[in-house]
Amino acid sequence: MIKSMIEKGFFKGVKQKLGYEKANEIRELYIMVLKENMGLATDKPTEFNLMYTSLILATYRVLKKYQFENWEEILRYILIERTKKKQQFFMKLYLLIDPNPFKRIVKISKEKQDKHYGNVNFTHDIVRDDEQAYHLHVKKCFYFDFFRANDALEVMPMFCTLDDIWGDVLLPHKHGVRFSRPKLLSKGDSYCFFKFDRTKKESL
Repeated sequence: MIKSMIEKGFFKGVKQKLGYEKANEIRELYIMVLKENMGLATDKPTEFNLMYTSLILATYRVLKKYQFENWEEILRYILIERTKKKQQFFMKLYLLIDPNPFKRIVKISKEKQDKHYGNVNFTHDIVRDDEQAYHLHVKKCFYFDFFRANDALEVMPMFCTLDDIWGDVLLPHKHGVRFSRPKLLSKGDSYCFFKFDRTKKESL
């Protein structure tokens, strides 16, 4: 159900930007990419992540095939801009009613490590976990490995900005937590560094 909803939403964005003909071409290529890389799906979380990265790779290849100079802008619209406001609205609402955003975000991060990423194709090294900070190193990332194996690493910096959809909504002075990523595999670093630091809220 979730898989079909994501595919449907993704191709809706593709059709809006590229039309039905190229959307059909991308769909056919997506099926091929998925089959070619199926061996990478060694656990349940990766099956889902493989679907997502295959959608992006197929679109990227078609955009490159037709020499779209604005390929990044088109892909960014399909992945991010098309639904960004809606996602941020619900995130803001969530933060408004949660009395302790820092604690909640740390809990969500830990839960996602098992449910959304798994420990086969991702590593999650928690280097600090206390009442003031939660710091996480990711040295192995399925997304990075997938795009590198398929000669599409230039997609990764934009792909990483997916975290900014919710990260930009976190206001240290308002929610009491600061999110940053001083290191990223996509920028040539040896690991991704996710930092959640508790901050002092400003009184209203």
